[in-house]
Amino acid sequence: MLAAIDRASPLPLYAQVKRRLKAKILSWPTDTDRFHTEQELCEIYAVSRATIRQAVAELEEEGLLKRKQGSGTHVNRSKIDESFSPLTNFSDQWAQSGRSLKVEIVRIDRAALCPAPFAEMLRLSNGEKVLHLERFRLSGSMRIVWDQRFVPLYVAEGIPRSELSKVSLLDVLSSKVEFDRGESQVEAGLAGEEHAERLELLPQDPVLIRHLSYFATDGRPVLAGVSVYRADQVRYKFSAPMRNRDANLQSEIRMSHFPN
Repeated sequence: MLAAIDRASPLPLYAQVKRRLKAKILSWPTDTDRFHTEQELCEIYAVSRATIRQAVAELEEEGLLKRKQGSGTHVNRSKIDESFSPLTNFSDQWAQSGRSLKVEIVRIDRAALCPAPFAEMLRLSNGEKVLHLERFRLSGSMRIVWDQRFVPLYVAEGIPRSELSKVSLLDVLSSKVEFDRGESQVEAGLAGEEHAERLELLPQDPVLIRHLSYFATDGRPVLAGVSVYRADQVRYKFSAPMRNRDANLQSEIRMSHFPN
């Protein structure tokens, strides 16, 4: 349980309040979505209204709270619904769930040794170099997804760093290759120590792991990677066409524990 507000702490009061409110929100009772009023929060934490407003505003930006005119502040129980399709637009999908989407780049390495599992997915020799991109997708300041992507150098060559920092890597790569299809597998797992630190979770918290690969029209794999999602914030949706029963449609959902 979180300790009382520490006025001697170097952490600003609003940030301490925000931490405590986030814990409240994530365990909020299911019988009501109505959240505390500003006055109630001032009394609970013995801080000013300005401090409460700043903490609540950041939680609104992250999509955990929402204000309804005339009825106050409510807990936003809506998860981000991501779906996989040729026309995937994650910014629009997140916006429909009341969330903003921005990207935080962790690493762009244009001469990284490709790890064996991804080299196999890309049909590359062991030790072959690739573009390695690591990033977070955030709503406000909350890290929702950790992404890792690998691209063969012949595809990534000449693409400026500014382009690689965009939300949609597929849009960026489409200037170099014509995509034929993408394949995804989604697994349920536990955060473990590694992803708990990345996504501000506990090691036993649930995550969704999406393994992905994309292919050009000549059959070559041109992008491979993995995304790890906070399962308390994201659901993954699948849809399958049913009109053409002869269509070659393959989908797989596997349940397993992510290794610690």
